[in-house]
Amino acid sequence: MNTLKYVLQVISRSRFRSTIIFLLFFVTTVCLFGTGLFTGNLKSGSQKLYGRTYADMIAVPEEYLDSAKDMLFKGKTCSIMFRGDALSDIGSISGVQAVSPQLYLETLELSCCSDGGIQVVAFDPDTDFAVSQWTDSAKELSGYQALAGSGGSLRKGDTIMLFDREFTVTDVLEETGMGYDNSIFIPYDAADEITSSDKYEFMFGKKSGLVSMLLIRKLPETDINDLSQRITEVISESGAKVYPIDDLASDLRSHIDFMAKMTGIVSGFAVVIAAVALFAMVTLSFHQRRRVAGSMISAGCPRGKVLRLFLSEYLTLFAAGAAAGIVLVCIFLLPLHEELKSALDMPYKLISPAGAVSLAARTLGIDLAMLAAAVSFTFAGILRTEPALLMEEQV
Repeated sequence: MNTLKYVLQVISRSRFRSTIIFLLFFVTTVCLFGTGLFTGNLKSGSQKLYGRTYADMIAVPEEYLDSAKDMLFKGKTCSIMFRGDALSDIGSISGVQAVSPQLYLETLELSCCSDGGIQVVAFDPDTDFAVSQWTDSAKELSGYQALAGSGGSLRKGDTIMLFDREFTVTDVLEETGMGYDNSIFIPYDAADEITSSDKYEFMFGKKSGLVSMLLIRKLPETDINDLSQRITEVISESGAKVYPIDDLASDLRSHIDFMAKMTGIVSGFAVVIAAVALFAMVTLSFHQRRRVAGSMISAGCPRGKVLRLFLSEYLTLFAAGAAAGIVLVCIFLLPLHEELKSALDMPYKLISPAGAVSLAARTLGIDLAMLAAAVSFTFAGILRTEPALLMEEQV
């Protein structure tokens, strides 16, 4: 007897039962793989909050703190400007390894001389240790050159108008999961030229040397709380304060962890319900088909062959349901990645291909465990029961 031919005949003749079993595997896979991919992307983005800016602290005026956090972690456009010379002494404080300024400029929506609503981040290529982690091109940036975040439509070699100046994109950053993904990066020299120009005096007051925040990296052996206190004392008169990155991101990480736990609970309930339904369906199917099993054994078909035929049917439905579930999740989540990131208003980054494969393998393992638990009772009944008893009518 050809196993594949038998399985296909049984599935086609028992369409209702086969459809239900297929849907149980399909729904379970969608729940497990979909929620796993979603929470994995959240955690992948939140991991970047643990010093992933390569900065241990930021120095920014207190009134700009919320705007700075929204730009760094959520990608909300903003303009933050204050004189950076008031913070120039930070680099000389013992325990400070490196200091790098950044300037945030938001382009106007209706400007004829600039693409509107874009977050422009000016940085110093000579002192930078944040942007350069995402691309090796950051250190060579100069003039009217720019780097594009991964979330935009710009590609290497494209041009973009920013404040009446045409910038050429020299590279695109890898995905960060943070506000950098929706930003354009330009060198500080170009930003100084813009902020000191007559045309944009109404926005920047014809000033140069403006900064939005200072990124601070400490020496490895330095206590961050002690260093933060010493820096605060030095810059107290400037109106700026020092904030450890981990402290700023703690609330956001807690929110992400809560969302991950809730989706995990929902997914767990779905698996339990699907497992119970699958067990009930397989058990009912066995009682309906026990006479078929008894007839095959009485005709000389080995019990092992009978079990393989039954198992092949369930494995075929499992493979079809699991594959359809994984494909559907990929079709739905991947094209909507940027929209989800914007809607969530929090760091959100695609997990690595290896992580996705591992997640798919875990999902299939849980599906197989459900199937094994469901068929074990059925197969035990076939192995223990005499063919004549299998063929008896069940009341």
